[in-house]
Amino acid sequence: MPKLDEQIKTLAGYFAADCEPDGKLTLQLEVEHFLTRSDGQPPAFADVQAALRDLQQQTDAPIITDGEYFGYSGPALAATLGPACQLRISLAPLRDVQDIMDLYNRFYLQLGLALAAHGLRAWTAGCHPTCHAEDLPLVPRTRDEAMDTYLREKGACSVQMMRATAATQVSIDYQDETDFVRKMRAASLLTPFFALLSDNAPVYQASRNSSYCIRTRLWQDVDRDRCGVTPHLMDADFGYARYAENVLTKPQITALRLGRVRAAGGKIAPELYAGHVSRHETAQILSNFFYDARLKSRIELRAADSMPPRYIAAYVQLVKSVFGSPAALQNVLRHYAGATTLDITSAKLAVCKDGYNALVYGRPVSGELAWLLMQARSRTPSQEERALLDPFMQLLTTRKTIRETENYNE
Repeated sequence: MPKLDEQIKTLAGYFAADCEPDGKLTLQLEVEHFLTRSDGQPPAFADVQAALRDLQQQTDAPIITDGEYFGYSGPALAATLGPACQLRISLAPLRDVQDIMDLYNRFYLQLGLALAAHGLRAWTAGCHPTCHAEDLPLVPRTRDEAMDTYLREKGACSVQMMRATAATQVSIDYQDETDFVRKMRAASLLTPFFALLSDNAPVYQASRNSSYCIRTRLWQDVDRDRCGVTPHLMDADFGYARYAENVLTKPQITALRLGRVRAAGGKIAPELYAGHVSRHETAQILSNFFYDARLKSRIELRAADSMPPRYIAAYVQLVKSVFGSPAALQNVLRHYAGATTLDITSAKLAVCKDGYNALVYGRPVSGELAWLLMQARSRTPSQEERALLDPFMQLLTTRKTIRETENYNE
């Protein structure tokens, strides 16, 4: 298929061009928040829009999609609405974790005041804290409507995933193709541990929850074509071209048509685009896939629930300590040498079922978490940065999750 071959080559070229060859890791934090009225009911779309307009500064650019206001983008951060009015805060890439958290915490304080003026509030939790997913309306956006229609036919949990889950995502850069492969593999291998450390769903479907890693479990039954462990991740030939082939040969949910997002009808990329896909078209293709670790212009780690700030800081520091240290990264890959994509999936299911009693890669998960946190601490020379990991150390010591430690999170 000549067109497919050209598209693979084009995407691989884009991936190579996105490298950061200096090797100085930057981290891009994205946190999703549920928004409700003060009584816990779903907010009116117009009220949320008004609150975001209050937050927008003169230097920020409004985000208009399908004729509606969905937030804004500025030099330091972007604030955009998700499928069911989840508010997604995306910070500019930074190297220092404390700088990241200072920026996030300042915005979160401003957000709380702006929302309160409209009778609204924000929540940090992995699953919606007050409502059934089915009672949460979608925002009026073509992309979300197309995804909802398509994914309902693919898995049993798409409604809950789109409307009633929220994440903490950290994106990291890579130096070259070899570094890309190392980091994609390590991120996927560590997904079960990230899921357990960030487990923060005290409520699920409007009832108190006592199960582990609900959000991780939901993602397992959304769409096998585009979720879970990246296909061929552990194959010897995995790299830019193989990742490109993965996303180009699977059905697309949405596609760009004359600059606008439209439903793709399940066609694959060679049926939708010319051989030389543009940067905008590539971004649209990549946005249709939700692997545990996925590639956009950076590698996005998607395993963690939305969490209160001190746990966000612990997570960002953990990612920095492991992925910013070639030695720590190599230790992770060596420690789990021989693990397959099936082993990773089995490890995720084990923590969903048994939490701190799980066996992961044939070993007790508590011991593996202790080993991982030791790797992070030993690669973190600053006492202040090591202290950021303490909330995760406390969870491990008490064998509790965030949802068991914190009450309704704010």
